[in-house]
Amino acid sequence: MGGGDHSARREIVITPTHEATRSAASTELASSTRELASFTDELFADLPRRDQRRWAHVCLEGLLTAPGRKSGHGMASALPADGGSCAATAQSLRRFINCSPWQWDAVYERLIRWTERRVTPKAWTVGTVLLPKRGSCSVGVHRYPDPAGGRLVNAQLGLGMFLSTGTLDIPVDWRLLLHERWCDDHALRRRARIPETVRHRPPWAHIVELAGALATRTGVAPAPVVVELPEHGDTGPLAAGLSRQGHDFMIAVPGSLAVLPAHPGGTATPLPASRLVTPGGSGTRTVTGVSSFGRARSVQVVSGPVRLPGAGGAGGGHGYRLLAEARGQGARPPRVWLTNLVHRSPAELLGLVGPSASTASTVRRLGEFGLLDFEGRSYPGWHHHMTLVSAAYTYHRLGGRRPTPLRPT
Repeated sequence: MGGGDHSARREIVITPTHEATRSAASTELASSTRELASFTDELFADLPRRDQRRWAHVCLEGLLTAPGRKSGHGMASALPADGGSCAATAQSLRRFINCSPWQWDAVYERLIRWTERRVTPKAWTVGTVLLPKRGSCSVGVHRYPDPAGGRLVNAQLGLGMFLSTGTLDIPVDWRLLLHERWCDDHALRRRARIPETVRHRPPWAHIVELAGALATRTGVAPAPVVVELPEHGDTGPLAAGLSRQGHDFMIAVPGSLAVLPAHPGGTATPLPASRLVTPGGSGTRTVTGVSSFGRARSVQVVSGPVRLPGAGGAGGGHGYRLLAEARGQGARPPRVWLTNLVHRSPAELLGLVGPSASTASTVRRLGEFGLLDFEGRSYPGWHHHMTLVSAAYTYHRLGGRRPTPLRPT
């Protein structure tokens, strides 16, 4: 009898607990759904039709929740049934990404402002992404070297601009590099729906354009532009372009970059950058920093003023400085940086380098949100896809953060 009473009491106690748990889970799901809906409404407020805004929400929900590959079918299968078939939902998602005529620039501007209300960027960083493709019909496909595999791969090459805090990186704009054949062949342009204003441009020109676009969209004070793409070269035009726009910057450069020492009595013969950041080398000084390329420890750095050959004086009116970590003989050559922040201390400059490594890690993680899963072939479709992936990742990282007052521009 006593055992029966105990069992009954246990039933009475446990049942409400399960109901409370289900109720809490339901409330949390409803709150999450409302937050995502509010986020979508803000970012896609310029879309003229209600059905466009609805499919933007459905697509973000699919990118955030679908396991595995984020294809149209994969996302549709993971979403709740909404009175239609999975195939119909998948087709509508593909149509919204590839055919719906909405402008991604307006979404990026709203994404930037939404992000800046929640975090304070320490740097504007540039990330590069290689998107392997089968066949030759997807817009921008070309044979590019794969740094990881050491071979040429059939792929699209994208450059992204990120707002970086040093530990958090938010993608807020993208550019697709187009080889000359995509721009010179009228049939290819028409088939890929490449706008007439889009032309082949080198990577440095895209980076300058990305920085200029972000400067017009930001609601806070601009941050230094940090670029770690030495394999693309063209340091001179990139530095000159960023300087013309008034950006502070740090650019990772190859050790073979030809520079001129800017100290009095320096040689007029260009020297490799790696020679000028050798400990004890001519025209350099060794100091102690408090941060080493994103790692909190005390290090020694080598820094010295330089000019770029043909830049017209000290960088066309802007002095430059080389910076590198001082390492002993036999160690791996350090990353060399060129900056126009000549009045910042080496410790401050080293603190700006960490966000670059953080951005590279973020680019890899974007694959979890469908970065590699674009199914279309057109230029607008590619940009729509990258915009939605960026928005989904941003919501995943910042959706629970409450907005804070903006600091003035």
